[in-house]
Amino acid sequence: MANMTTTTGDVFIPEVWSKMVLMATEPELVLANLVTRLDSDVAGKGKSIHVPNVSSLAANDKVAGSEVQLQAPTETEVEVTIDQHKESSFLVEDILALQADYSLSKMYSEKAGKAIAKAIDSSIAALASGFSTTYGTYNTAITTDVILDSIEALDEADVPMSDRHFVYRPDVKRDLLDLSTYTSKDFVSGAPVSSGLIGDLYGVKTYMSTNIVKTGNNTDNMLFHKEAIALAMQQSPRVQSEYSAKDLGTVVVVDTVYGVKELRDDFGVLIKT
Repeated sequence: MANMTTTTGDVFIPEVWSKMVLMATEPELVLANLVTRLDSDVAGKGKSIHVPNVSSLAANDKVAGSEVQLQAPTETEVEVTIDQHKESSFLVEDILALQADYSLSKMYSEKAGKAIAKAIDSSIAALASGFSTTYGTYNTAITTDVILDSIEALDEADVPMSDRHFVYRPDVKRDLLDLSTYTSKDFVSGAPVSSGLIGDLYGVKTYMSTNIVKTGNNTDNMLFHKEAIALAMQQSPRVQSEYSAKDLGTVVVVDTVYGVKELRDDFGVLIKT
């Protein structure tokens, strides 16, 4: 006896797509909000920013009957070059836009914007390898001594206590919670999904980001003061679209122009794990 089954009647069974779109998990974007911003300096024109260094002066003993000891340090500068132009683009053909039950241009514009933001954060994270001061060992779990040594390095350089930031990858957060010095109650703040902030270590705000550079098993985590790194955004991420008659579709482009640079080497520490 032949029965009609879901196999024989497959052409009559519709495929139902949910109205809810499960967006891909995005990396936490935190670094751009923690560094010195020089956006206004290139808001008009220009391809570079010259940031002068101001040396410290010494306090000299005043000898009775003698002139003061005039000081005239020779100053240097840091040049922040606006040399990064990133774009993320796509084209939605008319037939797809007509038949799809989703606003594809809107969804993928958001994704393109996330890609641009990740590129900016990654550019900042790449500067960690340039810090002269380093603690920890690659492919080795972080220790309390490494944390304390890193903080001490900034203390010795007279770095202000405010605006200091640790930024680690997620696996380092897990290692931190394995240390008896920390507990989830003391360490985890409760809002890492929206801000990347996971707590503080000895008064230093601590963030988690998958944009921190990891090459193989070697991770370049960071402890830095705001003035260690500069970000100059000449053009904030923008979305542009136009219809392409030859492609019978709409082209959407998201782009940005910016530059990043280490400003003060002794204000940052590379923490290897």
